[in-house]
Amino acid sequence: MPADASARMNGEKTIPAQLDELFTSWNRDDAPGLIVGVAKSGQLIYRRAFGMASLETCVANTPKTRMRIGSTTKHFTSLLALLLAEEGKLNIDSPIRNYLPEMVNVGGDPTLRQLMQHTGGSRCYLDLAFVVNGPDGMLRRGDALKIQARQHGRNFAPGEAMTYNNGGYHLLSLAIERAGGQAFADQLRTRFFEPLGMIDTALVSSDVEITPGIATLHMQVEGGRWRRGLFNAESKGEGGIVSTVDDMLRWAAHLRSRDRFGTPATWKTLRALPTFADGSHGIYALGLMVDTYRGLKVVHHGGTVMGGSSQMLSVTDFELDIVILANGAPGAAPAKLTEQIIDIILAGHVGEKDPAVLAKDHSALIGDWWSPKTEMLYSLIDHEGELRCKLGNVPAPYILKRGADGMPVMAAHAHGEVRFRETKDRDELEIGFCGSWAIYQRVSRGYGALAPFAKSVSGSYYAHDADARAEIRVDGERTTMRLSGAHGYVDVLITPLAENVAVTDPHASEFGGWSALTFDKNEGVATSFRLNNWRTRNLEFVRAQSPDRSGKN
Repeated sequence: MPADASARMNGEKTIPAQLDELFTSWNRDDAPGLIVGVAKSGQLIYRRAFGMASLETCVANTPKTRMRIGSTTKHFTSLLALLLAEEGKLNIDSPIRNYLPEMVNVGGDPTLRQLMQHTGGSRCYLDLAFVVNGPDGMLRRGDALKIQARQHGRNFAPGEAMTYNNGGYHLLSLAIERAGGQAFADQLRTRFFEPLGMIDTALVSSDVEITPGIATLHMQVEGGRWRRGLFNAESKGEGGIVSTVDDMLRWAAHLRSRDRFGTPATWKTLRALPTFADGSHGIYALGLMVDTYRGLKVVHHGGTVMGGSSQMLSVTDFELDIVILANGAPGAAPAKLTEQIIDIILAGHVGEKDPAVLAKDHSALIGDWWSPKTEMLYSLIDHEGELRCKLGNVPAPYILKRGADGMPVMAAHAHGEVRFRETKDRDELEIGFCGSWAIYQRVSRGYGALAPFAKSVSGSYYAHDADARAEIRVDGERTTMRLSGAHGYVDVLITPLAENVAVTDPHASEFGGWSALTFDKNEGVATSFRLNNWRTRNLEFVRAQSPDRSGKN
């Protein structure tokens, strides 16, 4: 890179000045912030910290502040598994139960490779915990394995589809520990961090531990106040690494040079993409996403924890590496910010942005769609003139693109691709997930039989796989449900969409309140229901006779 490249003029402003302007809203002393590092061909061109590391102690972020990288941890885990495979200690195409004999049920079926690609189909301990315990329910050490080992149901058969699954990476971490004969944290340190001089990087499984130099995670609550974000009690390869922008830029550079460890075959496998039933490919490799942005090839992975977020991205053909670490900066979206950095630095090389899918062009699709086959709910909405999709009532809608047939597509990211096709019946819509298609029926939030619905579903239910109870009650004109797990509870509102279909209100709870419910009834009284959302599917609750939370009826 030429010596003056970092000061290249674009109009009247240098690149650093444009980047300063991009981040100026977080340059404050009354809110948490973020840290940004940018390098080209291994040479640092931008490195700045914004906002506070701790509002409690009035300490500002600096470029040396350590932060959680969250799920960006995952490709470290995959690479470690591949190095053990080189040594003959792991076979990534063997079922996970070969390494974890505790996985005696269906959760033992997926291969290590499927767990790395999120195609294993098992349920995730973390998602289940959020559904029934809420954000404040801290798991005990060992709970992650116990929760996944008790599952008799699953989201889908291994290899059938793709849904992001932190639990699969937790199981992979345990397999690495047993096969490698050393604690997961120690293997990361000796194989990766020490050889690359990543002196500020470590696996920190819990925020209960005191960790020097780490920023506090901040979550904003009503009234402009803040609460501390606490990370899960035993996170491993799913998201437990703490690092700095300097160390992560060293790591990003090595992802290109690949000169310290790993065979060419290992590095190729790390970026291998899955193939789905219809022959299409996902973009999620083994802990890394291999994608394009405005015509440029990019490799990336982000991370989100309670009160923090991150993004690591490399534009491969230009050797441009970007790392953003945030500890609750208000309104900051690291993935979006990395794209804006690309737009500034590679302004002469980026292509046109994909045109928005306009709601007015697909007005007949707007509404709620439920399938008796999948029991999933997709909601197509008009979001400021764009057609977007909400899954299982999750508040944030997904951006859609236009497919080759002109119909909307939810592009594959941390999930498989979702496609939409019109049918001759305006009250039916065909939706394909990872190449598997089903007919969805239009359902309505204006469903009128509220009182009969509420009466038919009220009562107590128990879910074996989640070890949780559901108590559905009628409160005046509202139907409410309390989901109670071993470590907490979640309260939600229930809105019926049809005689046997309902959706839980996402405004009633920060976590766990984003699901579709499908009820089985006998003589007008519900005997069971199944909960489905984007990451937890087919979770069955059976009407209970006893108030005992153990489920022994």
